[in-house]
Amino acid sequence: MGFWSAVGNMAQNAMQKTREANEEADVLADDYRGEDDDFLKRKLQSGRVAERLAATRVLKERGYGS
Repeated sequence: MGFWSAVGNMAQNAMQKTREANEEADVLADDYRGEDDDFLKRKLQSGRVAERLAATRVLKERGYGS
């Protein structure tokens, strides 16, 4: 496997992981809309990537952040 093939495979894997995290974040955001702000802020501090994405989305919907 050549250098550029390896780079291409790494990029494809990264894109797949990003898609999976976004899909999971969509599901979690629906669940998180029923949670309070403190719960969401804790997820921002210590959650997995998808949990942090979901918490960020819900907090932005509530007017936090920019």
